[in-house]
Amino acid sequence: MTEPPDHRHGPPPRSSRQRYRGFVEDYRAQRLDEKTEALDSQRRLADGAKAGDGASAPARTSERKGKRREYIREYLRWLRPHRYAVGAVFFLALIVAGLQMIEPLFMRFIIDRVLLNQALDTPARLTRLNLGGAAFLGVIILSSLIGVAKDYRQRLLNTRVMLSLRQSLFDRLLHLPLPKLWDMKTGGILSRLTGDVDTTTGLLQMAIVSPSLSVIRLVIAITVLMTLNWRLALTALAIIPGAMLLSFASARRIRPIYRAVRKDVELIDGRVGETFMGIRVVRAFGREVRELLDYMQGRHTVLRKELFAHRHELLLWTSWGLLVSGVNVVIVWYGGYLNVMGRASIGDIMAFQWYTFLLLNPVWNIVNSFSELQRSLAAMERVFEVLELEDDKPDQPGAVDAPHVVHEIRFENVEFEYRENRPVVRDFNVSVPGGTVVALVGRSGAGKTTVTDLVARFHDPTKGRILVNGADIRDFKLRTYRDLLAIVQQDVFLFDGSV
Repeated sequence: MTEPPDHRHGPPPRSSRQRYRGFVEDYRAQRLDEKTEALDSQRRLADGAKAGDGASAPARTSERKGKRREYIREYLRWLRPHRYAVGAVFFLALIVAGLQMIEPLFMRFIIDRVLLNQALDTPARLTRLNLGGAAFLGVIILSSLIGVAKDYRQRLLNTRVMLSLRQSLFDRLLHLPLPKLWDMKTGGILSRLTGDVDTTTGLLQMAIVSPSLSVIRLVIAITVLMTLNWRLALTALAIIPGAMLLSFASARRIRPIYRAVRKDVELIDGRVGETFMGIRVVRAFGREVRELLDYMQGRHTVLRKELFAHRHELLLWTSWGLLVSGVNVVIVWYGGYLNVMGRASIGDIMAFQWYTFLLLNPVWNIVNSFSELQRSLAAMERVFEVLELEDDKPDQPGAVDAPHVVHEIRFENVEFEYRENRPVVRDFNVSVPGGTVVALVGRSGAGKTTVTDLVARFHDPTKGRILVNGADIRDFKLRTYRDLLAIVQQDVFLFDGSV
């Protein structure tokens, strides 16, 4: 069998299968994060960054981990206004957990103190059985009702957090510098506003509520098990530490896969946006089939990567299923031995089986939360990396309102460049008195649109300055300055709506 080609130095792969093989090679060599950083570096270079600005791979990894911790702290600060709602959800969940923890004791009481108690006559047995069964049923109903209230409160909290986060992200996107928006493209913007925000909201459950409750349940279950029968408790607890370490190590490697998938989805969505914004060009050059093939190739690649991640998760889930079944067999086996030797009752064994489920369930929830957390963290990084960006041209300290009447606009030695050391406007000087009309004439690409963009402060000059009534326009508050402008676009853009 021939080895798959090395895609790092050869031509780009043409099929989703080739892309997937390259992805698997990078995953096994733990290069997925480096590949993502390389794509971002290429994009920064295309936007004019210096080649020497890139840091080494270990430095980028350390920086990324530091950023991730910063984003998590920012997310916790984001939840601060909702702290009382989070506390209410946590309190209800704690009550449900406490009620579930006493349910096995009812079964132990009914088996040992009623069914197997030969000292009681039939009427006494029936009385105890009815009282115990009614109390057991009441606890289950109460636990279910409180669980419904908890789920509703948590859904309401998630909706509020998601709406608040989406509002802030949309507002930040509206005020980002134009080059940043061009870099993200329409697809990248939409994927952050929709899927990433939805997934980030799940971080509340996966990172805070579920792990905290699971730890509390774990402590209660261990305490009860040790109280009932320490020998059976040690038997059930012996395999948990190694299983948790193995599960965490497996789940930790899943995060780079989902980060790569989200990056691919962003690129595909961006390409889709470009295709339909330029649909006239696509049809004029007969590119419909080519665009469809490119889209399906990207989607097939994403599907292969998602199935790759799912296979890793499936292995983890299957291992835990076998673990739970194996522990139950061991408890019945060893518990039967203890019962024969007079060291454990039948009720102890039945309660232990139930408590073992309650013991392994929080452990599994912790591991599963860690696995699901990888998706939420990958989405959170994409959301908060936008939220931390600075607004486009924030007002300078001491900025003043723009004048109501413009007597003169003057360009003084203005130079502007989209990419470093490649100016499109150089040494531009002109004075326009108020009340006059000026036409900019020149060949295509000469910089006419750029000059008008500079006047509107869509961009700021790289060198020189633009003066209005003798004052630099950067000293004005941006909103009041743009109130002076009236712009008629060359290409009409109609927003969807009703007149």
